[in-house]
Amino acid sequence: MKVKLIEIIRAIEGSDINTDYYYNSKNNKVFFSGTYGNSFDLNNELNEDELDALYSESIPLPSHFDINEYQIMKDFIETIDDLLLYKQLLIAINGQGAFRRFKDTCINFNIIDKWYEFQNKRYEEIALKWCQNNKIEYE
Repeated sequence: MKVKLIEIIRAIEGSDINTDYYYNSKNNKVFFSGTYGNSFDLNNELNEDELDALYSESIPLPSHFDINEYQIMKDFIETIDDLLLYKQLLIAINGQGAFRRFKDTCINFNIIDKWYEFQNKRYEEIALKWCQNNKIEYE
């Protein structure tokens, strides 16, 4: 069985401080565990021993801590040719609230679609590398 690459990418996109994603090759499913419970209502479907076994035989996907969103923003800024926009984006990513200011600046300069395209490409690269490192076939 091959994992759908889009499922890995969606898990990477959805990763946050409260959620960990996993891939289980036996059932070919991506699932999460987090502060607010598990996907597929795993707590209702599996007893505690089965749940422990599921986690132990599953591979963690890149977590929020493995994905350097700040570096992705910096890399995007380096693709900007317009000097004014380049400087505005550099200012936006300094200090608390950097992610919000960065996104607002992208919206204000009408490059938000370009940012999302760049970010999605990076997520895809991360997903491909994860599959390769874990010797997982994908489609």
